[in-house]
Amino acid sequence: MGNVLIVGDLHGNTAHALTLIQVAARNDCERVFAVGDFGAWEHMHSGRRYFDVVNKAAKRAGVTVYFLDGNHDKSSLLHELYDEHPDDEGFLVCRKHLRYAPRGHRWNWEGTSFAAFGGARSTDKGWRLAREARKAEQVAKRRGYGSSKRPDTAGMLWFPEEEMTDAELTDLLDADSSPVDVLLTHDKPRASQPKWNRKDKDECYPNQDRIQRVVRTLRPSVLFHGHLHVRYTDTIASGDGQWTRIEGLACDPEASQYLEYSSEHSWYALQLPYAGAQADGPAEAEPRSLPA
Repeated sequence: MGNVLIVGDLHGNTAHALTLIQVAARNDCERVFAVGDFGAWEHMHSGRRYFDVVNKAAKRAGVTVYFLDGNHDKSSLLHELYDEHPDDEGFLVCRKHLRYAPRGHRWNWEGTSFAAFGGARSTDKGWRLAREARKAEQVAKRRGYGSSKRPDTAGMLWFPEEEMTDAELTDLLDADSSPVDVLLTHDKPRASQPKWNRKDKDECYPNQDRIQRVVRTLRPSVLFHGHLHVRYTDTIASGDGQWTRIEGLACDPEASQYLEYSSEHSWYALQLPYAGAQADGPAEAEPRSLPA
């Protein structure tokens, strides 16, 4: 039971989360790890209930659910609430069976080294900010005309901390730049090339470049990520003649826009200890290069 089920974006979809917990149990996985956009919205009642329901289901199935932050997770609140409650491996304990991996966190499971780097750019930032503003107007109207106090709805739908900064990443890599076996991120590295890329936009490239920098520094054998909502596999160069396999995972069915979607595209059962040592690329292959 030392294996781990790695899953794509859940977006607070309780039914999908409960299904994946059962998939984990069937695949002898005592851990589930969500690679961002998990549904960390404890500033709302629905988010707190989602955490409670997932925790209860995980306890019943005998698994623990872990997650890193995506662009739609309120990571600042996770740190505010749980920084003082890390477990023995350094995860923040949100519930007994629900734990958060902060950016740059490293750990070891069954002789396999892992690192997590969450965060990404929201391409719907403008829409989310507009929704927050409209919500503020609606709340103010319900409070009655003549009130000079405007309700604060900022940070309800869009979170300023959604992306790593260059300085944040530099500090994390300076603290520990040793290689890892498995890298877990929310965003894709810039060099990977999925056949369907909804994040191929100028505003998304800076954070993809940051993930590319992590790959070049930590040289993982395999990287799992979400964010694109599509399942794909690729191989990119990670430096010094080494290669990294990229496994992009799909999301919950309600958020998917991909025509070839299957729920099995949203998870990957990783056997531990992980035997995928750094693989050489095909002799005729050229390392992926960053777009100009």
